[in-house]
Amino acid sequence: MAWLFDLFSAGSVPGSVLILSLCATLGLLLGSVRVRGIDLGIIGVLFAGLLLGHLGAVVSPELLEFARDFGLILFVYAIGVQVGPGFMASLRQRGTSLNAIAASIVLSGSLVAVGISLFAHIEVPVAVGMLAGATTNTPSLGAAQTALRDLPFYTDAMGQMPGLGYAVAYPFGILGVMLAMVVVRPLFRRKPPPSSSEYPTTIRPGDGDPEDDGVVGNGDSFQILPLFLGILLGVVLGSIPVPVRGLPAPLRLGLAGGPLIVAIALSARPRIGPLTWRLPPPTCALLREVGIVLFLACVGLMSGGRFVETLSEGDGFRWMAWATLITAVPVLLAGVAARVAARTDYATACGLLAGSMTDPPALAFATASTRSQETTMAYATVYPLTMVLRILSTQIIVLVMMR
Repeated sequence: MAWLFDLFSAGSVPGSVLILSLCATLGLLLGSVRVRGIDLGIIGVLFAGLLLGHLGAVVSPELLEFARDFGLILFVYAIGVQVGPGFMASLRQRGTSLNAIAASIVLSGSLVAVGISLFAHIEVPVAVGMLAGATTNTPSLGAAQTALRDLPFYTDAMGQMPGLGYAVAYPFGILGVMLAMVVVRPLFRRKPPPSSSEYPTTIRPGDGDPEDDGVVGNGDSFQILPLFLGILLGVVLGSIPVPVRGLPAPLRLGLAGGPLIVAIALSARPRIGPLTWRLPPPTCALLREVGIVLFLACVGLMSGGRFVETLSEGDGFRWMAWATLITAVPVLLAGVAARVAARTDYATACGLLAGSMTDPPALAFATASTRSQETTMAYATVYPLTMVLRILSTQIIVLVMMR
């Protein structure tokens, strides 16, 4: 049996695949455990990776980096395809006011993270990880890690810091939005009647979008060529450097932003010539879940060696406390703005808050509470812009504050 134990420590390709598969299996099992109606969901994969990394599981660094980045690409591309068909219609109907509030949530959260980094003397790589975790936005974590790797003084230790900040901030990031919905509810004098007796109740875990429920739909068969062509175009778009004076590295949409924008643009039309750009809902869900599992498993394995030490001997609990402000302050202010300035109903406000934080568990909570399709429509309306802004915001913070 020595050969089996060697797989966990040799760093070979078979051993690396075995560890990634074990991490995904354990994480999904952990995430499915419900306590008082609450489960970790897909974030269980991150914690399984942290545990295996802490126990000394060795994965080939090259394979780990590839799996992390390719998982991120699959995830954001599937999200883009899913929201693309209904994006323009939702944007035309009520997009301006809702997206303005969503953009203010992104901006205020970023400012809070910057202020915490300066005031509490928290290193910038940790602060951007906290920002990603506190807003439950995995692609922004990937964008921050990409921006860090572009710095001339990048080190492996620096690359692990965002994952640590993300892991400690994520739990309240999930719960904080739900609590904010409860807190702001008295501002809305009465609950509007449900727009339909049919409303989505099943939300996949991860930084995804609701299952196709009328917002997005297609009956086309799956074609593999458009998928890889779209990913190719997305990687090219994301790699285009945009030099900005005063920054140590150019700004890029990156592997998170490029594929997302391309997927939204291409899936807005059912087909171009013989190519069908939209994906059947089950295929889209599969790509999204495989992508996010790979990404979170790799982030956990990369950061696991230092995670326990950070909590037990380092600043992990202090980071966790500060990260609650990144979650709570923007969503509470936005909840008030949605009622006072935009004069939305409660169902729409909940969808706005969940979408601006890219938080599917919060969306599930809101739809169960409001029983209205308006919640899902608002979520889909603000989600694409929010995703792009969050991807850019962590990069900008890294490049500005670490120049």
